Amino acid sequence: MKTYIDIKGQKTDLESLLSVGRRIVTLGRMSEAAYNVVALEDEELDVFQCQFVRSGEGWKVQNGQWRTDCPKGIRSHLQHACSMCMGRCVNLRPARPTYDWRMPERATMVNGVPIEDEEGVELKDGDVIQVGSIEIAVKTETEPLV
Repeated sequence: MKTYIDIKGQKTDLESLLSVGRRIVTLGRMSEAAYNVVALEDEELDVFQCQFVRSGEGWKVQNGQWRTDCPKGIRSHLQHACSMCMGRCVNLRPARPTYDWRMPERATMVNGVPIEDEEGVELKDGDVIQVGSIEIAVKTETEPLV
């Protein structure tokens, strides 16, 4: 099953946002301080708003994000954002990177209900995710059998 998100008329397959080494799709406000796979310009959006993770055949959305203090996970004039390892290749302690759960100031909502379960919410066709002032439509399609 393919899961798409539609942000301001732009439909994207979540699977297409993954790359080698990346198992999650982060979404947050565009910022020089942090890298997000989906970075949006909205002052009501938190930098670490939410993340999409694979769940069985589909996807779920979680309120907040796992983040590390990896220097390559932070944008600066000295380094660029690393979207491949999420902090696993270069870290202050490479063998044991430290991850912290970062919660947004305003909750991510699905169909008007704030996500309260730390496991997140399974996405279904027709769901509407509200982040800041942005609405994201969810569309799922079953892949045809070959």
